[in-house]
Amino acid sequence: MLRFGAVSYLNTKPLIETLPQRLADWGTLRLDLPSRLATDLSRGDLDVALIPSVEYFRHSEEYEIVSDAAIACRGPVWSVRLLSRVPMSEIQTLALDEGSRTSAAMAQVLLWEMHGVRPTTVPFPIGTDAADVSADAVLTIGDRAMHPPHGVYHEIWDLGDRWCRWTELPFVFAMWVARREISQDPAVRERIADTLNVCRDEGKQCFEAIAVREAAEHGLTNEDLHRYFAENLHFQLGSGERAGLELFRQKSEATGLITHSNPTTTTVSRSSSVRDILDKAVAGTRLDDADALALLQSHDLAAIGAAAEAVSRQKHPESYRTYNIDRNINYTNVCTAVCDFCAFYRGPKSDEGYVLPREVLLQKIQETVDLGGNQILLQGGLHPQFKLDWYEEMLGDIKSRFPQVNVHGFSPPELHHFTKMNRLSITEVLTRLKAAGLGSIPGGGAEILNDRVRGEITRGKVMTDDWLGVMRAWHELGGVSSATMMFGHVETLAERVEHLRRLRELQDETGGFTAFICWTFQPEHTEMSELPKIGSFEYLKMLAVSRLYLDNIPNLQSSWVTQGLKIGQMALMFGANDMGSLMIEENVVAEAGTVHYLSLQQIRGSIEEHGFEPRQRDVFYNLVDQELEQKAITANADASARELVQVSL
Repeated sequence: MLRFGAVSYLNTKPLIETLPQRLADWGTLRLDLPSRLATDLSRGDLDVALIPSVEYFRHSEEYEIVSDAAIACRGPVWSVRLLSRVPMSEIQTLALDEGSRTSAAMAQVLLWEMHGVRPTTVPFPIGTDAADVSADAVLTIGDRAMHPPHGVYHEIWDLGDRWCRWTELPFVFAMWVARREISQDPAVRERIADTLNVCRDEGKQCFEAIAVREAAEHGLTNEDLHRYFAENLHFQLGSGERAGLELFRQKSEATGLITHSNPTTTTVSRSSSVRDILDKAVAGTRLDDADALALLQSHDLAAIGAAAEAVSRQKHPESYRTYNIDRNINYTNVCTAVCDFCAFYRGPKSDEGYVLPREVLLQKIQETVDLGGNQILLQGGLHPQFKLDWYEEMLGDIKSRFPQVNVHGFSPPELHHFTKMNRLSITEVLTRLKAAGLGSIPGGGAEILNDRVRGEITRGKVMTDDWLGVMRAWHELGGVSSATMMFGHVETLAERVEHLRRLRELQDETGGFTAFICWTFQPEHTEMSELPKIGSFEYLKMLAVSRLYLDNIPNLQSSWVTQGLKIGQMALMFGANDMGSLMIEENVVAEAGTVHYLSLQQIRGSIEEHGFEPRQRDVFYNLVDQELEQKAITANADASARELVQVSL
């Protein structure tokens, strides 16, 4: 009987869920603390064990990796965090969680690599509260790392995220190893590997069941734990993970955390699979879901971005890049839907709810026209009282006063709401609104086109098939629309790919999407404020993969509203061909605490710095005539006009 050992931590559950049954009559499984497992394996009381990476480095002459099953991450890991009361560069004392030697080594490597800091370390005993530790910084793992207190620490690092961004490689926390006298028998080695790999694959199918069983005990929701398994953790020891493991060994040795050890693997700079996928996309071959997922899992941002820019230039060989001037007018913030990610909406009984007076709405449009704008983005909440004739009247008032202004209005959730309020089909609703002056439809409310995600973050709002159904009906009436994605909350990478696939399939069917815009979830002031904010690395990668995968949507916009000028400008090198809109007014993202203001001069300048001519366009991506474009440049160069824009924000 072979003797297997593993820890019983949450991150291990998927790997050992079915292992006792698989071992049956040829092996036993013992669960214990990592330190005890390491000791018992070293002295021969265990044959096979799931051990921390650092322990493998220290005994690499005695142990051999025997399975492709592992505990790793390719981005934020959520359960390993460094909490610092001072700037990271000023840390002098560091309290290390006694539960993870590997995480302790990673924290010290990153502090040295990034800031040249070698703090004095002190123990942080299991069961102790971080607030009771006097050290400058505290390494936390597991449950107590998942929800750090707000407003207490100067900086908080998710160590998985920091490692992956710094090295552009995954991080491996633990792997299955066997003593070399056990693994030298080919038949035994093969049986061990097959069993552990099968258990890994079976465990991945049990994420939901494990979450239901374990979440409450650890102070988590089922959704939190499911997302942790599916999104934060990675259980495959692939070539990228092996390269990351070897780099960690080298850095741990250079930092003096381990003595000389044998190399773990041959370092590779970029997997052939990723290179092949990028070459395929640039050659014009359609990517499948597995290709897109592999790119999202990769950390080779430079290569992915270069391929996306190449595809963008193929689709847009012209010497210019475009922008638009419009105004986001939210005619009401009253909404019957409850969206955890939205800081803008107010319930029907809220004292903070509003409906814009008609003259105020028209004045906002006049200000937009005065600044050279030719479009408004008209959206609001799902108001419980207004019938379709109220919206028809609003459109009529706008078009009678401003016939030249395109109304890019009413997202699919609003339009679906209109069908319920008026007991009409979506085609009837759209036909009437189009006759009243609706010009095009924005892609708002898409979030992630997956019903699991939508059911978790919103109540009372349109689901995936209905969102797509609204767009399909509008396209069949000859209308065009944009498509969007808000990512970086509770979705998995596979669900992001599913979102892109659903859009691409509808575009194959109708051809009605003119553009795709993705942006990162802004958690501040929302019911999901505890979630970590997705950074620019992930934004640029998501944008680039979208350009490579969405081969039938002609235009991609930069999201400088959420990312700021510099990253918004970099988006032009990662697949975007449009800088989006001047956005004279924006309320929804601003309510979440993210406000980036750009002048027209800055938008045009950011395009020119990339060697392109800046050109103003309309919602249909037609260039506006030179007279209107020059009018906008002149109007926005005037100080009073700039003040008008800033006051509107």
